Amino acid sequence: MAGAQPLPPSAPSPSPAVAAAREITGDTPTGFSFGSYGRVGVASDLRGRTGRPSAIVAFGPRLDLPPYAEIQFNYDARFGRARWRAVTTLAMNENLFHFTGRFDGTFAVRNLYLEETGVGSDNLSLWVGSRMYRGDDVYLLNFWPMDNLNMVGGGARYNAGNHVVLQAAVGMNRLEDPYQLQTISVAPRDGFGPQTAFLLDRPRVLGAAKATWYSVGRTAREGLKLSVYGEFHAMSSGVRQLNEAGARVELPGDGGWVLGAQAGLYRGSSFVNVFVRYAQGLGAYGDLDVPVTLASARTSARAQDLRVALSGNWERGAFALMVGGYFRYFRDADAGVFSRDALVEGAIAARPIVWFGNYVGLAGEVSYQRIVYNAIDPATGNGALAGSVLRFAAMPFVTPGGRGSYTRPHLQIIYAASLRDGGAQRLYAPDDPFGFNSVEHFLGVGTEWWFNSSYL
Repeated sequence: MAGAQPLPPSAPSPSPAVAAAREITGDTPTGFSFGSYGRVGVASDLRGRTGRPSAIVAFGPRLDLPPYAEIQFNYDARFGRARWRAVTTLAMNENLFHFTGRFDGTFAVRNLYLEETGVGSDNLSLWVGSRMYRGDDVYLLNFWPMDNLNMVGGGARYNAGNHVVLQAAVGMNRLEDPYQLQTISVAPRDGFGPQTAFLLDRPRVLGAAKATWYSVGRTAREGLKLSVYGEFHAMSSGVRQLNEAGARVELPGDGGWVLGAQAGLYRGSSFVNVFVRYAQGLGAYGDLDVPVTLASARTSARAQDLRVALSGNWERGAFALMVGGYFRYFRDADAGVFSRDALVEGAIAARPIVWFGNYVGLAGEVSYQRIVYNAIDPATGNGALAGSVLRFAAMPFVTPGGRGSYTRPHLQIIYAASLRDGGAQRLYAPDDPFGFNSVEHFLGVGTEWWFNSSYL
């Protein structure tokens, strides 16, 4: 959807006490360690086709996500009081050999950085490299509502006592998109054959800062935490070639910013987090997306993105309840009033869980999604282009990890029924069979795991 292209997730954010335990300390074992996040599944639509995700919003429920996996390798060592950790995370997408018959799986390097602690102060950590830089998530909807950056750069974390944590990072990223990068073939000064010239090369400069206060202390198992967060985005000017005839246009420098806040209340594994985030300009598109349309000045300055999100988990004995939801208002940089790049959307999901003993459980889930574009429905010519999906799901599972909403691994059987209104059906291409039915089934098996996987 406009202005957002969510990436596959790593392991979900743990409680503050668990996060503090993952810091590099004097007790951290040295040597190699291994971690992973992964999910694999297959499903049918009960009509002879494979089951497909039914999300119509940017951040839909995660039950029907495609396969994805990360493999993480760490090496921890000490030099006197200083400790350091090298992190390498490789990711694989859904192009499984058994579903394509081709040896062409795609890999990506999601983390490649070095972090050290204890040079000058045991409370200061520094890192340099390429990393996913993120905070707390909304697990049921598969996204990080406030801080989620992908950059090559460096950063610092400082524990100002037991109650305040300060973080900052700065770096770059660059997408293979004509808005940021364009190569052309040119005649060489000497010799024969064309040479490649970088006509446009303007990486995005990213900066982020975050301050978090813990009422009881960052290692306590219960308390209140409050965070404030900010980002800046900047991109230099450049020249872009429009066609093979050589017509070119000047792209002025562009920029943007993000401001956010989070309030969290937690007690053991139970918690509730509330997020508010507002972004302007390039910040409204996220770090891995570029403007589709621009203002008359050929910048993204008019773009806006407002998000309000909620994530929660409650556990008591054999019962648990997970919730997640968000509301989002987005408009692109174009000054036009009517556009499919201006929208209001949202989703909410609740997952009650009951355990039978320690290793077998049953989860149910109900979710609702709605999106409204600031554009006339072209099929009816009457009213806004909009759609809604109501979904009910059941998921019996087995887990050797024992009770807990976030214990993994899971072996799952998943059934989901998505009820789409006429507007939601019309959001798909006219010849796409996935839009033919008002009720869409999803029946399959799946697994999900995570262990020793970085998330911040």
